[in-house]
Amino acid sequence: MTTQDNESAKDASARLAAAVGQAEQAINSAKEYLAGTDFDALRAKASDTATNLYREGRDFLHNSEDLAKAKEGLAESVRKNPLAAVGIAFTAGLVLALLTRG
Repeated sequence: MTTQDNESAKDASARLAAAVGQAEQAINSAKEYLAGTDFDALRAKASDTATNLYREGRDFLHNSEDLAKAKEGLAESVRKNPLAAVGIAFTAGLVLALLTRG
């Protein structure tokens, strides 16, 4: 092993030791940060927030005039052109199947 190889190895070892030290500091900081966290309260708050968002979204979709108009327009288009609607649905299903197969 040459002197240059020894220096490279020492340099790499020093950089690795520094990275390990930084990782340990980050872990200790994370432990200190999470030590005071009440996970049960956090879970309950997240659950309540998700429930409220779901309800608001459901109510918005149910009461949306634009969505109702779009639904009526789509139903009318399907009634006028049933074969085209079946073809479009088949093509969309095929494309989705190919995309998710991947």
